[in-house]
Amino acid sequence: MKLSIGKLKRAEIDVFFAKSIKYHLDTFYATISEYDPKFLYSHWRSIVRSIDEIINIPMELSDATEVNLFLGLDFNFLDPNNLPKLKVVLEILENRFEKKVAIRFQQLAMMCMAIDTSYQSQGIFNQQGNDLRLNNTKNAIVYLQSRRAYYVTTLGLIPRIAKGKKVINYIDTLNFLQYPMDSCLVNITTAYYNLLLNNCLTDFEMDSDGTIAKRNFDYDHLEGFFSEPERLSLLDQIELRPDIVVSKQMLPKEKNKLFSFSEVANAMALFEGAFDKYEIQNNVEYRELSLLMCEIAIFLKDDFHIIIDEAAFNNIAAKYKSLMLQNVSNDYFENLNNYSPFQKIERQFYTTVVLLTRFVYRTLSQSLLKNRTFQVHSGFVFEDKVSKILEAKGYKLTGITRINRKEFDLVTIKDNNVFNFQCKNNYIDITRVSYDYKTIGRFNQRLCKYYENAIIKEEKRENLIKSKTGISDIEHFVISRYPVITRNEKIINFADLNGWNL
Repeated sequence: MKLSIGKLKRAEIDVFFAKSIKYHLDTFYATISEYDPKFLYSHWRSIVRSIDEIINIPMELSDATEVNLFLGLDFNFLDPNNLPKLKVVLEILENRFEKKVAIRFQQLAMMCMAIDTSYQSQGIFNQQGNDLRLNNTKNAIVYLQSRRAYYVTTLGLIPRIAKGKKVINYIDTLNFLQYPMDSCLVNITTAYYNLLLNNCLTDFEMDSDGTIAKRNFDYDHLEGFFSEPERLSLLDQIELRPDIVVSKQMLPKEKNKLFSFSEVANAMALFEGAFDKYEIQNNVEYRELSLLMCEIAIFLKDDFHIIIDEAAFNNIAAKYKSLMLQNVSNDYFENLNNYSPFQKIERQFYTTVVLLTRFVYRTLSQSLLKNRTFQVHSGFVFEDKVSKILEAKGYKLTGITRINRKEFDLVTIKDNNVFNFQCKNNYIDITRVSYDYKTIGRFNQRLCKYYENAIIKEEKRENLIKSKTGISDIEHFVISRYPVITRNEKIINFADLNGWNL
């Protein structure tokens, strides 16, 4: 689709990007529909595994020397100087893991080299408007992680939209599909956020040169390493509330394995120990997950894949009513926001240790949101998380939490000024991409209005802080755990807090 040149405003933005979403959806579905589902799914499963491996390998290597050799490998294998370095890295992977891990890495590196060369020659990286590349291991990890949600979503869609007879070699698969993903799926997300911004900001505009349209407002909806915000993550609980974490027995993983089915059980155990205070083991989801993992363990292949015949899978799935093991929709947005671990090809159901671990994490995280005690305590943990960042920025915590029976979150002092921060951990997540951007926009506006009123309330009672600190210069802010779209500089998204300066 071709952008008009000049300044794009409200009605034009709505029309163009709504059409853009439909166009790119239709184009992507048409592309995938040409392929034979069985062969494409098999290839794509291996590619997703290879991507998960390259992301996790640096955390499993023996020492800093191995990590640096791995991350520093240049993928330009047409340069003979890089071939000995490749050989060294492959030897490291073979010795540390299995030979198949080294083979998959080499294949993925070759795919990345081909895509990077093509993108460079056609100026595609410049059009994307970021610094991401696929020219070495370190850059490839960041690039692939930034698109991992699309790879997994495509894995779920292939069985339902691939209807053709087109078959390609495994080594060519990513080369054929990476550009449709970048040009279609990435553009769908971009279009969605442009529509969302347009519905949240009355002065939103875009300047277009016919190829690239630059927004007059930027919005970061993800956190470090492209992760989604959470009300209270497992890592935050372990780091900030170690005194209430109950130690659980972990199952060992074979030394030469990157992934193992034991990790699924360990994820369950970590959740049970970290959130013991909220009696997570009594949640129906936890009980059903425990039984499910025991039942499907017999179908494990290569300590990574789980393959179950249709009849057996249906019998298993019928027992666990709280768990959505398969998403049957062919809708793109439903698949993008879904964490069901199994996909069906012909008369078999497939999943992996990584997809199951992801499913366990999301299922248990969602189950905790119903717990009132968890809701309250997650707010306190969030305050601690924010306070650590503010202290590092030079804001001194006063320890004031109550004045005349009025509660405060974080009252700080810097440069003889008081900065009063309210920490809001409201669970209205507008980061999840769906086509209903108008409804999400209304949620955003409602939440922003609530935050604005909260600031006004603090301003009206700031005399309490003045009397306690003896400082008359006071500024009030809200820090939102889940990012909101606003031009109000008094409302700070947590994702932006590290880079925020006053």
